[in-house]
Amino acid sequence: MNSVTLRAYAKINLSLDVTGKREDGYHLLESVFQGISLYDNIKVFKEKGSGGISIRCNVPYIPTDERNIVHKVASAFFKAANIENYQISIELNKTIPSGAGFGGGSADGAAVFSALCRLYQHPFSIEEAIDILTPLGADIPFFLYSGTMLARGIGEILSPAPALKDCFIVLAKPKAGASTKLIFQKLAEEGIQKRPDTQKVLQALETGDLPALAASTANVLENATIPYCPKIQDLKGILLENGAILSMMSGSGSGVFGLFEDESAAKKAARALRRTTRFVHIARPVCRPMKTTF
Repeated sequence: MNSVTLRAYAKINLSLDVTGKREDGYHLLESVFQGISLYDNIKVFKEKGSGGISIRCNVPYIPTDERNIVHKVASAFFKAANIENYQISIELNKTIPSGAGFGGGSADGAAVFSALCRLYQHPFSIEEAIDILTPLGADIPFFLYSGTMLARGIGEILSPAPALKDCFIVLAKPKAGASTKLIFQKLAEEGIQKRPDTQKVLQALETGDLPALAASTANVLENATIPYCPKIQDLKGILLENGAILSMMSGSGSGVFGLFEDESAAKKAARALRRTTRFVHIARPVCRPMKTTF
């Protein structure tokens, strides 16, 4: 085997709470991650030689050097696997927008890690994989699973959650965004106004009750992000006006999503969103079984 092609699926946060802060400055989270059918295509080629890591990407502004998360993940894999001489090429065909809170970079990193485990026939246990990947991005371990997961700690402590019922997920992202670091600073200054009830969120997922999910959830970062990107509120409003059962920002933004049970309503909302912003996509939930090795 000389090449592996994988889909790197995006995510949304069905809830997001900040529960504290560690001494090293990382914020402690409690969030329900949901994999969705929007994805990047990742191709990894194992080549002869010792030329290191080469990356190509279809998006011009995405860095292709050591700054790219997939480069960091590949380097960490080879170090953990005690492989000193290697040459690989990585092709990133991106569809997930950057700076949206949909986890595109982390999803790509997890896909590259899984691809390298296959190409070099060097499996890691899930515990080993999480130890390798968490320092590079706290949410990367989720993308080794996808599906629906409850994340705690800085995002690396994962447990299965009831799957989101099949529905239509309308995604939108304004052109503007804000840095995650800046958003957390703003959150510390202004405090949290509304928290999700995580147990009720999990109960709503268990029963497939989307209205109950909408009533019990929240993203505590919304109020900190919207002043820097007011368009978020506009996009949420369009989703609700067109029948979304739940409309919320994902992660630290600036992407938003709406949940719909009716496909025609989802398509109507997407048409309305396209009149005001460039990135609009209709996705579905992605459900995956738990994995134990990579």
